[in-house]
Amino acid sequence: MNLNLNPLHFYQTTPEELTSNILKGVDHKLQGFVDRFRPSKNEEEELLTIEETLVILKCSNQTLWNWRKEGILPSYRLGNRVYLKRSDIFSKLTKQDFNG
Repeated sequence: MNLNLNPLHFYQTTPEELTSNILKGVDHKLQGFVDRFRPSKNEEEELLTIEETLVILKCSNQTLWNWRKEGILPSYRLGNRVYLKRSDIFSKLTKQDFNG
C-alpha cells in the first residue's frame, strides 16, 4: 500500500493577516470575473435588444421594464424598437447600483 503523504506545515499568522490574505484572493477572483465580462472598446457602444439584455442580466422582462421606467437602466428608441447600451448595462453591473 503506497500512501503518498505530504508533510503538514503549520504557519503562525494573525487574524488580520489571514483576513487580508482571504480578501486578496477574493478580490483577485472578482477582478478576473469582471475582466472576463468587460466589453471591449468596440463593444462598449453596442446597442442590445430587450431580448439580448434579458439574457445578459438573467432577469424577467418585468424587472427590466421596471428598471427602464425608474431610469436605472436608460433605453433608446429607434423606430419601433427599444435598445440598451452594453456599456450602461456593464456600468450598472460593476457598480452593483440597481437601487437607483
